[in-house]
Amino acid sequence: MQKFENVDILKSLKAIMQTHTEHFQSDFDIDIKTLKQAAKSPNPEDKKQLWLCRPAGTWCLRERDTFIKGSREHNTFCFYAEQTSDKILAYAVELTGIEKGRVTGNLYELDYQKHYEHVKDASVPAGDTKLIYENGERMQEAEKRITGDADPDLGKFLRFEEQPKDPAALRGVLWDEKYSRDHFDSGDIKAHIEKLSGKEKKPSLRAQLAQDKETVKAAPKESKTAHRTAAKTKNKGLEV
Repeated sequence: MQKFENVDILKSLKAIMQTHTEHFQSDFDIDIKTLKQAAKSPNPEDKKQLWLCRPAGTWCLRERDTFIKGSREHNTFCFYAEQTSDKILAYAVELTGIEKGRVTGNLYELDYQKHYEHVKDASVPAGDTKLIYENGERMQEAEKRITGDADPDLGKFLRFEEQPKDPAALRGVLWDEKYSRDHFDSGDIKAHIEKLSGKEKKPSLRAQLAQDKETVKAAPKESKTAHRTAAKTKNKGLEV
């Protein structure tokens, strides 16, 4: 697996999506919004995402949530391995900022099937749920139904966030993920996209002929002699 550092995240992911996603490419519009908001967020956990590219759409999932069992993100990431035979392109995304309107960061190529097995094994149990409102937040016991009602003191309900039963365990998992990715081989994002699209650069006909000529020149003399001997033996066998 390769890592692609300091790239234009949206441009790169869009190019990857166009090589593989035939239907519902508009899903990527949602990803753009998600990634732009995450790049501006002061929360470091927002800046690490897992991105799935499918034949029929894309998903952008916060990595932190994907490693909590039973979360929407965890279930979504696992669904395509468990319920479909779709070929999935998967990447870890680390956002570093916005430069002149460009969302910048690092991309890490993942083997989806292997990473699915890893997510299943490494994910931690869920604990209570954090309910987030326009004027604050509060915790709710695990398994209790989320109604989405406004809170008298905190105002309009915005969203909820699953919490790990053991926060230290989740921090350990996420640290291991980053450590592992840091040791990926560095790659060229342009060459990677060309390979996905089937347009990777091939040697010209002239270069290929020259290479073939050099190969023939370099062939051992004894092999040529053996070839002539085999030919003579074959011809003798045909004599009457």
